[in-house]
Amino acid sequence: MKKEIMPHFVSASCRGEKCNICGVSATHKVGEEIPDDDPFGDRHNFTAYVCCKHFRMIFGPPAL
Repeated sequence: MKKEIMPHFVSASCRGEKCNICGVSATHKVGEEIPDDDPFGDRHNFTAYVCCKHFRMIFGPPAL
């Protein structure tokens, strides 16, 4: 039996952004978590915009 994937919310913050990996329209924004022991803890976290395919590649099965 094929698993059905539900459509998901795409934030307006993704509008106009391209996937940092393949260049198609981005549907997810991924942010870096800065650990408490980071020697440069007052910096802004890194962010990347990615498409659904690459979001699943990063997060694996839980992303479905």
